[in-house]
Amino acid sequence: TTDGSHLQTLTGHAGCVAALALGPDDNLVSGSGDGTVRVWSGNDGTHLRTLQCDAHGVESLAVGQDGRLFIGTFSGTVLVWRAMGSGSRCIIAPDETFTPVSLCLSAAGTLYTGWNVEDDMYEFEDGDDAEGVLQVW
Repeated sequence: TTDGSHLQTLTGHAGCVAALALGPDDNLVSGSGDGTVRVWSGNDGTHLRTLQCDAHGVESLAVGQDGRLFIGTFSGTVLVWRAMGSGSRCIIAPDETFTPVSLCLSAAGTLYTGWNVEDDMYEFEDGDDAEGVLQVW
């Protein structure tokens, strides 16, 4: 809202909500440390479906204009679901030591992935940043 007032609370995840994305028809997609992705109606917040994705948790999300759902997991894979989770699924797994910390999808459907290649992405020594890579799919 323009005045900062709270409109609604969506509940259902058992872990921290780490990623959000807007899909077709303004549906909201949320990814959690509980390993699930939930799809919510953008009109009224109704829960539409839950996808069981990864036991280690969901780190990042991106949604294509065609409804493809890209889910970055703490296990080092990107899951690709067709039709906002109601269709088939494939897996992008370039290296099991990578964690996909960010996903971005162009209007043309090109996927950009930002990967952390450290064992512990939050532990830095001597002020150094974690090593990372950017890949284009």
